[in-house]
Amino acid sequence: MQTKHLKSQITSKDTSDQVERLLQQLDKVKHIAEHGFWLATDELGILLNLEHSFIDSLNLEVRSQGQSYRFFWRNFECVLADRQFGKGFWAIKIRQDLSQHSNHHTSQQSEYFPTIPEPKSSVSKELVILNTPTEAKSIPSPYALIDNFLSVNQLNDLLRYSINKQSEFVPTTNSANDPNYRRSFYLTNFPKFSELMLSLVRKITPQIIKHLDINNFEIGQVETQMTAHNDGNYYKIHNDNGSPDSATRVLTYVYYYHREPKPFTGGELVIYDSKIENGYSVAANSHKVIQPTSNTIVFFPSHCMHEVLPVSCPSQYFANSRFTINGWVRHV
Repeated sequence: MQTKHLKSQITSKDTSDQVERLLQQLDKVKHIAEHGFWLATDELGILLNLEHSFIDSLNLEVRSQGQSYRFFWRNFECVLADRQFGKGFWAIKIRQDLSQHSNHHTSQQSEYFPTIPEPKSSVSKELVILNTPTEAKSIPSPYALIDNFLSVNQLNDLLRYSINKQSEFVPTTNSANDPNYRRSFYLTNFPKFSELMLSLVRKITPQIIKHLDINNFEIGQVETQMTAHNDGNYYKIHNDNGSPDSATRVLTYVYYYHREPKPFTGGELVIYDSKIENGYSVAANSHKVIQPTSNTIVFFPSHCMHEVLPVSCPSQYFANSRFTINGWVRHV
């Protein structure tokens, strides 16, 4: 009997301590909500004692650059308010719609919901601004970026080779035969470096497929071409497997190289997220911007809509171009 009584006292004390800690936690959350402070994702995780797996999912939402995201924690609402320096910052709101829920509904809810609820009439005006409804939820487009892809000697040799081949570059074309859709120059025959690039891309593709969470496929042909963008050149929004002759392309890659210091501005690669409209995948408003940094390579699924923004190269010298070796990995 004495042992049972002692256990009962311990259990009672533990429960009391847990309740006290919870009340202190709720007071802190309420204080932050009432004063409108923003918290970084890791700070929010500590405050709410979130599981690591859920914090990881919040970081994915931040990196997706999609529409504003929200989730519920007890009787509070956490809203992705801003992105700064690669971090997400969250505003905490006291939920105003609890009276609309039935009594048993609250008891059955888990502590947080990684979902985006539909706007309700009772939601404050500020939250409606932060969460403007869209026709369809954006589907993030993944990409992989690798720095220092070639050795310094390989990079320097490639740059000299490309500049010396100026006379062999020809204007690019497109499947729409629209001269205003794409402006740049390309070279298809550069055996020494095409063989090097094809070998490296083929070797790393299995790792990229896994990283981008693409369904595994049997690698077939790997294509490559050398491209130069000079002053005023661009490539409007498109994807790389939208025609019958390109339908087997699964993975697109772009390797960047240029003189240092960079003699041009612009030329960023914009990769758009997607959404489904009328049964078709189309570009969403959200997107990622990849800077053309020398000796980096980017991989992304070929179905993703993307574009190259206009290049400004005041000298207009070919040697000062934005150079790339770009291509595609096809399935068998």
